[in-house]
Amino acid sequence: MRRSRATLLILLSGFAFGALALEAPPAADLPAEPGALPAVVEPDLAEQQLSQAARNRLDRARDSIVQIRGFLANSATRAFHGSGFAAGGDGLIVTNYHVVSEAVLHPGEYRLEYVTADERRGVLKVYAVDVQNDLAVVGAEDLKLPPLRLRTDIPDRGERAWSIGFPLNLGLTITEGVANGIVADSFEQRIHYTGAINSGMSGGPALDVRGAVYGVNVSVIQSRQLVGFVVPAKHIPALLARARKPLQDTLSARQMRDMVTAQVLAHQGTTFDFGNRPPQAGTQKMLGFTLPTQLVSSVDCGTTGGGEVQRYITEELIACAGRSRLLVQSGLEVGTIRYQHRVLRAPELHPLQFAWRVNRLAEVHRRTGLSRDVADFACKDSLTSLDGFDARLTLCVRQYRLFSGLYDIAVSLVSIHEPRVALVSHLDLHGVGFEPGMVFVRRYLEAMRWTP
Repeated sequence: MRRSRATLLILLSGFAFGALALEAPPAADLPAEPGALPAVVEPDLAEQQLSQAARNRLDRARDSIVQIRGFLANSATRAFHGSGFAAGGDGLIVTNYHVVSEAVLHPGEYRLEYVTADERRGVLKVYAVDVQNDLAVVGAEDLKLPPLRLRTDIPDRGERAWSIGFPLNLGLTITEGVANGIVADSFEQRIHYTGAINSGMSGGPALDVRGAVYGVNVSVIQSRQLVGFVVPAKHIPALLARARKPLQDTLSARQMRDMVTAQVLAHQGTTFDFGNRPPQAGTQKMLGFTLPTQLVSSVDCGTTGGGEVQRYITEELIACAGRSRLLVQSGLEVGTIRYQHRVLRAPELHPLQFAWRVNRLAEVHRRTGLSRDVADFACKDSLTSLDGFDARLTLCVRQYRLFSGLYDIAVSLVSIHEPRVALVSHLDLHGVGFEPGMVFVRRYLEAMRWTP
């Protein structure tokens, strides 16, 4: 069966929407217990005063670091907090975008305050944001702190490193670890730091052996130990150059949201870049189907198979997810790509029984999203002809409430051409531009093929 491009193009055009070490005495000074084995000590590590080095860096950086607190309206109880540090002079403070995102997106509802190491307090304003690199510059007219020195190259793997911030309610804290270079296959540049980074340390400085800031604490993998990430300091100078006026003094809430949206869409110009790849590039064959996998370089895929999902039904599964995602506000990531293909077989079932079970399995897929963030889905069902097979297709689109120009696009596809083999495929694009999103959908469908 030949693909009907007209059918596919008509269907897609139907939607015209617009993350304190204690110093131990040397092993030789410890009293030996009777019969105890001699202590084994690595000489090079034993000679290093690690905790003293941490104390020295904390003492030197203390006056340059602030806790950033966010308050809802006139409440005296903080809604969120993070860390920041002085950089570049003129009272400018670097932090993470996600630390101040609520105040950026809802300037009339949230206010920002700083607390210095000597307990001075005051009001902060947002000067500039970089959503892609999760950075922001804030400041206060009455606050002049000694700036920390920036290091814009990436430390070598294995260099000792330290991170400073205000974790939880524990006060100003320093942790010690190792910088391990840029994370492999990371789309947004992140440095892997093998030291503790906890909630509240976001936006604090990551220091090298000379006390220079090589990056900004950004996140941690909650289910793993000592796996933290740091935004390279190389992105800070350009943002400082843009920090001329507080955004709240020049832009309305809508304009600031539009600015965030524009940065997200500009980033997607890279993550959704197909280059010169033909439609069949980045595909994988499975039980007669050719299926889209790494359509763009920002996507990774994995394959499992041979499992029984229901009695008499076996499944081969391909799951793909994009490595790129941007946090535009607390709990809301955009620019994400996820899709999976399930090829189901049931040689012993009657075709009607198989079709009924396939439809039930296809309905298990659930899409998430809070009503405060997104509108309801508008969906369109149809039958379509792809390359070598027919399928039932559902295409759904919904718009973001705060970010005009961002959409969620969802595709569900179930093949209907074979009585005992079926493809169930789901594509979810979260927080993408409508046009690039629909181009991705078209490439996704055009890459599918059935070869008996």
